[in-house]
Amino acid sequence: MPMNEAQSAMADRVRSLLADEPTLTEKSMFGSRAFMVNDRILVAVFREADLLIRVDEEQEAVLMLEPGAGRAYMGPKKRDMGPGWLLIESDAIADDDRLLFWVDAARERNRAEAERGG
Repeated sequence: MPMNEAQSAMADRVRSLLADEPTLTEKSMFGSRAFMVNDRILVAVFREADLLIRVDEEQEAVLMLEPGAGRAYMGPKKRDMGPGWLLIESDAIADDDRLLFWVDAARERNRAEAERGG
C-alpha cells in the first residue's frame, strides 16, 4: 500500500535525520515504513505519521513521561510489543527537535545492542 501524504512527509523527515547512517535500509512492513540500522528496526513510520521506536528498557519508564509517548501495541488485539517498544504520537513530533530527540533515543539503544553483538 502506498504511503499517504502525512506518512510520506514524516518518512522524509526521518530519512534526513538518518542520512549519515552507513547501514540504513528501508522496508515496507506491517503498514509502516521501517528504517533499519544494523539490520534492526530503529524507527517505523505508520500511516498516521506516528512513530514506533525501540528504546533502552532502563530508560523506558522515564521516556514514557514525555508528551505523546506510550506503550506500543500490535494488531487489532492490541498485543503488547514488549519492553522498550514505544509509540510516539505524530503531534508530539511535529517539531524537528522533538523528532530528533526520539530518533536519538532509538539510535542509542540500537548502537548499544550492536556493540553487544545482540
